[in-house]
Amino acid sequence: MKLNSIFKGLIDLAFYLMVPVVVFFPGTILYILMFPQQSIVKVNIPYTEQGFGSGALLFTICFFVLFLLFFAGFFQLRKFAGQLFKKKLFSSEVIKSTKKIGQFFTACGLGSLIFVGINALLTNEVKVSITFGTSNLSLLLFLLIVGVLFLLLSDAFARALKLKEENDLTV
Repeated sequence: MKLNSIFKGLIDLAFYLMVPVVVFFPGTILYILMFPQQSIVKVNIPYTEQGFGSGALLFTICFFVLFLLFFAGFFQLRKFAGQLFKKKLFSSEVIKSTKKIGQFFTACGLGSLIFVGINALLTNEVKVSITFGTSNLSLLLFLLIVGVLFLLLSDAFARALKLKEENDLTV
């Protein structure tokens, strides 16, 4: 019981901490485009050696789209946590939420891995290194694994709901 409320609270906190990024990121990029010599916002974006050109804009848009995929997955995770809190585990809403979570996180993880690979090729920073601890590649693989896990959970919940409905029909 208490674990469900802690889980829901943590998911809500993380979700609300992401909302300002979704709201203010496009405006910040627009501000940088309009005032390239500004010194208020410091950015660490590749391809900005000759100013904020088309390469930097494309990089930024791709990054934002991937973040929106992650945000949409997290929104679905928040809905899933609400269903868990209400103890509606075997329902069609839970199945839809877990499927969407899996789709968004898998797309975000796979898209991020492709994005990182293409970016490494374009910047000629193709190096293979072994790190101890957490690397960006490990986090992206973990996100991909979590996405696939939620797709599996969605399938399991769908089967459980079907069995529950069949069981309810038998007398």
